Amino acid sequence: MNAYPGAAEAGPPSAILFDLGNVLFSDPWESLLLTPGAGLGDRLGLDRSAVLEAGRHCWSAFSVREADEAEYWSELSRQLGCDIPAQLVKELDEELLVVNPAAGALLAAASADGARPVGIASNNTSFWYAKQADRLRLDRWIDPGLVFLSSGLGVSKSTPGRGLLEIAAEHVRPSATLFVEDRGANLERARALGFRTVEYAFKPESADASGEESGGVSGVSAAELLDTITG
Repeated sequence: MNAYPGAAEAGPPSAILFDLGNVLFSDPWESLLLTPGAGLGDRLGLDRSAVLEAGRHCWSAFSVREADEAEYWSELSRQLGCDIPAQLVKELDEELLVVNPAAGALLAAASADGARPVGIASNNTSFWYAKQADRLRLDRWIDPGLVFLSSGLGVSKSTPGRGLLEIAAEHVRPSATLFVEDRGANLERARALGFRTVEYAFKPESADASGEESGGVSGVSAAELLDTITG
């Protein structure tokens, strides 16, 4: 199906695509590395700017290809010049990777008892997506044909030219599809493709609220998003 930018169609959306990090789930690398006091950087007493730079580098490298999580932590250790204990990674994973409490209600409303296709459009590593999908029980709600992941496609939402959102637009009717996302640049690109969009950001209480990393998005509340989804 080809996409043509244009005005959104009237009525409820016929399909809904969700981002994952900072939407249905805590953002993986930012939460694990940068959460004040609890993240890897502070737990190991590392310079925050160095952790941020290494985290960005690893995310860029690992989110556009299939990879093993152990390989990620090994590369991050190399970037930071220190050992990252496996037990610490386990503790961080259990403490900081959390489901948005509203996710179940949002996914159920989006699915409309199975009458409406629901998908994922996410810049994500293969290993963190697997954890998120399991904890969110995405198999209950998601159409496997509408899962667009940077790690599987080899491109991200910010890739010039034919990126992740352009690929997604080839599989749905953008003017009748609602895209739920927390980052302004991605929302702008989706709108240019004709998608309906809504800004929504989930931030766990302990998460880092850096305006630069979150894109400065405030967005709607979970209740307002539910209203938008249900029409």
